[in-house]
Amino acid sequence: MARSVSWRRSPSDAASWHQDQSQTAIIYILRETGPTGFLLKEEGETKKYKVFLGDPHTCTCPVFHKEKDLCKHICWVLLKKFRVPRENPLSFQLGLVEREINELLQGIAKKEQRPTRRAIELAKKAGNQPEKHATGDGREVLQQKEITEDDVCPICQDELLEKREPVTYCRYGCGKSTHIRCMKVWAEHQKSTGEVVIRCPLCREDYGQLTDLQAEYRTATLQKTRQERRDDIHMGVVCKGCNQSPITGKCYR
Repeated sequence: MARSVSWRRSPSDAASWHQDQSQTAIIYILRETGPTGFLLKEEGETKKYKVFLGDPHTCTCPVFHKEKDLCKHICWVLLKKFRVPRENPLSFQLGLVEREINELLQGIAKKEQRPTRRAIELAKKAGNQPEKHATGDGREVLQQKEITEDDVCPICQDELLEKREPVTYCRYGCGKSTHIRCMKVWAEHQKSTGEVVIRCPLCREDYGQLTDLQAEYRTATLQKTRQERRDDIHMGVVCKGCNQSPITGKCYR
């Protein structure tokens, strides 16, 4: 299979530098356009950039157009989203052919088992679903699923148990958790594009009202400020008994 760009035996200085940058940057996925296309926004920045992995890779950021080499956004997608090891030659190529792209997709498919609407419907019929209760408007609310070591935030791609940031969860679809801050960024972008319903980044079901999410974010910010003054508030930790988060106290499980 012919390549449009030459195969590299080692990363260029520019690519290596941008790989370093990508490891410390806080970047959010705002939209996925196909399996290898992403709209990204970096923390503290107002501009959004489109990244597409292919042969060759492309990004709409000015650094990519100036240097004609991998920028930190492309590096972030490869290293953080697709979890390509930095020593793997696929992480520093200027482009990837179809076979190599499929390798990336197969690798992430093993880690991500996103519940589809069909899967949710089948789970309901089989009775294999989280416990639920009704809200004042009559909608059924799922209980939050337990966060495991393999769970990552679908927006910033950080491990949920490693970063210990406040989390929220999808109450009407899959019950999975997301960082509150990330979900707020995701929801505000959706609203800015004219979306009426905020969708879960994992199962695409209704996530709830933006005002509720903003209120949850404000509460979490206050709790985080309290945590900085105390050592007995454990952000990002979910009680296995009642699903309460955060947990307060010096003795907990």
